[in-house]
Amino acid sequence: MQKLEFESAWDKTIARQDREEIERVFSELHSEEHVRQQAVILKTAYNHKEEFLVTVLINNYSTEPFSLIGKKVLYTEEEHTISEMASRYTLEISPDTSMPWTFIFPAASLRKQPSREYGKLIIK
Repeated sequence: MQKLEFESAWDKTIARQDREEIERVFSELHSEEHVRQQAVILKTAYNHKEEFLVTVLINNYSTEPFSLIGKKVLYTEEEHTISEMASRYTLEISPDTSMPWTFIFPAASLRKQPSREYGKLIIK
């Protein structure tokens, strides 16, 4: 049975409205329709450094832990890679667990300006 967890820093600081939205998205997921891992985009934004932020709900449907260390992370729109980076995040997601996370793409990594409408985050 898939469960929703929040990383400890998130759990302490997340706004009630954001938590409710994540819980809503989680409640609409159906694991039998998905592969071992999946990232569902919750929102995108820019920070004061002009870095591109992509907040996702990472779903680990497998029976093995899923680590972000050493993974390649791509943000694509309509099959075109907008940005990619090597993950240095130490997050590990337990089996049968979903967890929200924000990926920060440096401004210099953006190949073009994201439209932020048809995006997809891929973790390889």
